[in-house]
Amino acid sequence: MSELDWKEALRQELEHSGKSLNALAKELNVSSSKLSQVVRGIYPGKDDDLKLAVMGKLMRQTVTCPVKGAIPINVCDAYQKQPFSSANRERVRLYRACRNGCPYSSLCSDDQKRQKPQETAPLSEYYNLEEQRNFIKRTADNDPQRLAELYERELERLAVKYNQLIWKRQQ
Repeated sequence: MSELDWKEALRQELEHSGKSLNALAKELNVSSSKLSQVVRGIYPGKDDDLKLAVMGKLMRQTVTCPVKGAIPINVCDAYQKQPFSSANRERVRLYRACRNGCPYSSLCSDDQKRQKPQETAPLSEYYNLEEQRNFIKRTADNDPQRLAELYERELERLAVKYNQLIWKRQQ
């Protein structure tokens, strides 16, 4: 994607959508003065946030997140910028994925910086099928639909983990 492509998409959106500059700036989460200067080609600073917003919201470009699946490219960038929070499991998984092997991440973990290969996983990291199966059954509470949803989520989680292992091995 060249510089002209996303800027051209931005100009076309302004011309053909009927949106005002302020409305489009609000939609893209940037200031209207920054948007105006970028459109006119006089913005002196970095416009990476605007580029990602245009590519994600206007051009509908997506990436395959190891945790969330297909997401807009600007949403991927927003996840990368979130600080660590143990508020929920998905947030922790996103934080780790963004820093440990996701090919779309612009971040790098401390482990990647040090380039320390890990020969074997600690015993605590091995997947305990029986334990996970019992946890899912307890959580479903004899609801077959909930049980199916939880198994589907677990399968997605395992697929993400598998992909992360492949990405780490390819590096």
